[in-house]
Amino acid sequence: MKNQLPVIARVKGLGQIVEVCTEYNVELEQLRDSGSRLISPRDEAYARLKTLKKEGVGIVYGTRTSAGLEYAKGQLPIFRVNSRLNNLKMAKKAVAANKRREFFHTNSAKEYEESLKEAKRDMKKPPKDRNVIVLPSRDAFIISDKQHWDIYETVLKDQAKAYFEYNGPLPIYTIDKETVDSQKGTIMTVLWFRSYEGQSILYGYSRNLNHDDRARGVFIESKKQQQSLATTKQFNHYLALLEKIKTGKAPLSQLQSVKDFLEKQKKRLN
Repeated sequence: MKNQLPVIARVKGLGQIVEVCTEYNVELEQLRDSGSRLISPRDEAYARLKTLKKEGVGIVYGTRTSAGLEYAKGQLPIFRVNSRLNNLKMAKKAVAANKRREFFHTNSAKEYEESLKEAKRDMKKPPKDRNVIVLPSRDAFIISDKQHWDIYETVLKDQAKAYFEYNGPLPIYTIDKETVDSQKGTIMTVLWFRSYEGQSILYGYSRNLNHDDRARGVFIESKKQQQSLATTKQFNHYLALLEKIKTGKAPLSQLQSVKDFLEKQKKRLN
């Protein structure tokens, strides 16, 4: 198995959820080298909902995501499901800018204008299928079932309804207008999805990519790997066998089969 990052949960229908905590560009490298990808807001919401009574993904700690915001002077912010900062070269530039206590920006509004065109094309699609959307305000605002539901669905896709029932409205925070208007390029940020205990706030103004902070990733197992996993029925069989050995209803020699089974699973997980 290629993945060597700490696994915090295995989520049916998604894969293994892993975590890294370092500078943003290094996180992208580590996730890539492990065969994982940076988690999207949709997948983070899905993982949170599926692990509520178990590992509790995202209950206490938030995460960087694959989404991001773009800003241009005098313009409304744009949300991208897939940030340009997922590109490793761009990520390194963003980290370098943050080390100078600056927001990363390009030399022109070209990138913003490209995203604006893409957002206009996406308007023809249902919200769940959109990848780029223009936000309605340059100030912080709320998305809910009562206002801006199209944005809620664009961000969380098919998990929007379930996550709203779990969490409720989501605040979105953007970069201060004066900061945006002080430059002429395209400012880019990575979207931080705050924890449930942190009200699940969506931060689009993070300038902390140079700091050690959490980024969850998704490792998708191949069908062959999935088929090699032990089933609950198999685990129950060996647990019952151990109980029989303990009570003398099965010979001690049966411990070898239990040992072989556990070693096989350990090898699979490593």
